[in-house]
Amino acid sequence: MQALLKNDVFDGNDGCQYRVVKTSSPNTGWVINLSRAHSWPVERDFGVLRSHSRVATQSTACAKLPDFAFYSEKARNRANAAYEVIKPLILNADGSENDDILDERKRNRLVLARADELDISKTTIYGYLHKWWSQGQSKYVLIPGSARNGQNQTSGTSGRGRMPGDGRYSVFQMGAEDIKRAKEFLEKRYIKKEHASLKGVHIDLIAKHYSFRDGNGDLVKRPEGEHPSIHQLRHVLKTLFTPEDVKRGKKGDKNFDRENKPMTGSSLEEAVAPGHIYELDATIFDTFLVAEANRHHIIGKPTLYLIYDRKTRLIVGFYLGLENASWTGAMLAILSLAEDKRALCEKYGHPYDPAHWPADGVFPAKFLGDRGEMASRNSDRICDGMEATISNTQSLLPITKGVVEAGFHAAHCAIKDMAPGYEPPMEAVKRRAKKYHLDAALTLEECTSLILGQIIKHNTTAMENYPLSPAQVLAGWNAIPTQLWKQELELNGCAGANYTYDYLHLQLLPRTTDDPKSKKAKVTQQGIEFENCIYKSVDDDPTVRQWMVNAGMGKSPEVHCSYDLRLVDNIIVHDSKGRTFPCTLAKDSGRFSGYSFAEVEYIIVKERRAKKLLEDKTNQAEMSRRQRAQAITTRAIAATKQAATSAARSARKADTAAERDAEKSRLRRLQTSMPPTNSESKRVGNVIALHSSDHVEGCAHQQPKIPVEDAAERPRSTIDDLLRRKAQEKTNELTHL
Repeated sequence: MQALLKNDVFDGNDGCQYRVVKTSSPNTGWVINLSRAHSWPVERDFGVLRSHSRVATQSTACAKLPDFAFYSEKARNRANAAYEVIKPLILNADGSENDDILDERKRNRLVLARADELDISKTTIYGYLHKWWSQGQSKYVLIPGSARNGQNQTSGTSGRGRMPGDGRYSVFQMGAEDIKRAKEFLEKRYIKKEHASLKGVHIDLIAKHYSFRDGNGDLVKRPEGEHPSIHQLRHVLKTLFTPEDVKRGKKGDKNFDRENKPMTGSSLEEAVAPGHIYELDATIFDTFLVAEANRHHIIGKPTLYLIYDRKTRLIVGFYLGLENASWTGAMLAILSLAEDKRALCEKYGHPYDPAHWPADGVFPAKFLGDRGEMASRNSDRICDGMEATISNTQSLLPITKGVVEAGFHAAHCAIKDMAPGYEPPMEAVKRRAKKYHLDAALTLEECTSLILGQIIKHNTTAMENYPLSPAQVLAGWNAIPTQLWKQELELNGCAGANYTYDYLHLQLLPRTTDDPKSKKAKVTQQGIEFENCIYKSVDDDPTVRQWMVNAGMGKSPEVHCSYDLRLVDNIIVHDSKGRTFPCTLAKDSGRFSGYSFAEVEYIIVKERRAKKLLEDKTNQAEMSRRQRAQAITTRAIAATKQAATSAARSARKADTAAERDAEKSRLRRLQTSMPPTNSESKRVGNVIALHSSDHVEGCAHQQPKIPVEDAAERPRSTIDDLLRRKAQEKTNELTHL
């Protein structure tokens, strides 16, 4: 049970409310009953009084009322005079509390002595003491009641208001019920609705509560003076609601916080050193691009990722690509932290200087995102592999990561004057605006080069409005990100860690997990099956080969794999022992080479849908085949029955060999033919004459001879080449084994 302190208010078991005047021990003390008008302090056991009731600390009068200093000088002087009257009674000479005044047997004697000393009435002193103990033992409670009149009073018209000039009606006096109705209407129909007007709410209020129906059933409002005016409704709005309440209710909390919330504090307060917090975010870069292969084709706007070090404002990583904002883009931006900066600058035509990249390879202690890519399941790879922390700000509140948001603005401003195809954001939704996309001329690589130039310029030039401390200014520091990183590193150290590009790449790739919702990899006899594709080991690893053998015997091992969402050609398989095996597409899945996983899934869905659409036609063909087959079998059974003899059924196999030879001889006579001579071929064209059985009966097993000259001139077909390659591959495999 919570311990009670002086001035705490609590509910007793007897239904009364008590205030603690003084504590004698953790379980006992002096209390005064607030539920009875003329009660005085008594010493009671707290446990007996309150049992398991909760302390109502918010009911303390001093916690609700304004500060003592805000009252008039006259009111404060009267409160000080009242305090001086009771001060010798409640305090000893050394400043400690006087317990005798709490004892009712000694209280009357002390009060009478003080009344005689000051020549005032003892009733006045008792009144001061009762206020002191019951209302919170503060000078404020001794202020005369007239000084506090109206401060906590329910607002109403109370006879106020401008009378009409022509005296047509009296001012309507709003009571507590009228104010309650007006407040409910304002809350539900004005504050919570963005486009509601006060005039409309006033009309609705009158129609609901200040109208009647006439004999025809029509709704008629009461005359002026019998309902609140719009000015009175506006007075209730201003009295009971603050401008923030109205604006927040109409716009919503998130929009209000983004646009109207007071800006306090600084982003530098949380960052303690370089590499501590990296802010990461993505935006649509407002420039239309063209295809590299054919500049006539427009490919739309790219997505720009930026990574800023919060402490020094240094841009430590970036990525510009055609992917939508997703984990793939965020992964590539994070990979740029450890990317070879020399190769990067050479690729995009910028001079390389190591001083421009002081944070090369430094991974932060904390990533700050905005509930987008950094809130996905794949972002767990950062926490598991690099032991970093991921923090996400409130959605729709860009001010919480203002460093990177300002970086986007700077990047747009740097190229908007020179980049063809740049579309100002305000023009994107403007009617009949200029068609900026028709001016597009930059490829993705050229636009990346422009962004890289802006990053180098930002990192090496002084920033405006960066809050250097007086000590830094006196030490000669400049607000240049590269210099700030170096100097802060020497002063406070670095909170980040170094990782290689290959390690980062492997750790950041999406990976299958044991999560039921995660994608699965499965070992089969044909290879590693993953996302409708079959993979085989790049080096024909014996371990993977043995997995496939075991899978054929029903003993498939459990494996996971890392994959790149952009390309299905390769994956990396992980076993339970932590080993990795690079795998590539098998020949069975070679048709998907060059596609992304999303594209493969789309192709499979389209393929299945096409088969589904042809299912009726296939079923119809199968039904027709079965009908024809049934007719054939029916005729065969009938003919067999007709040819039956009186011999036993088992005797049908007695002469099988002889009958088989006779059937073969009959078929040879029907199927065998000889090629025509050259003269006959020229005479009849491509028609081959059939010879009678008398001429070929003895040589039906011989193959017709083709002249050597004709055989040499016959062109080789594609099927011949394919068969020759297959035979050579079989020979090579036997030789290898």
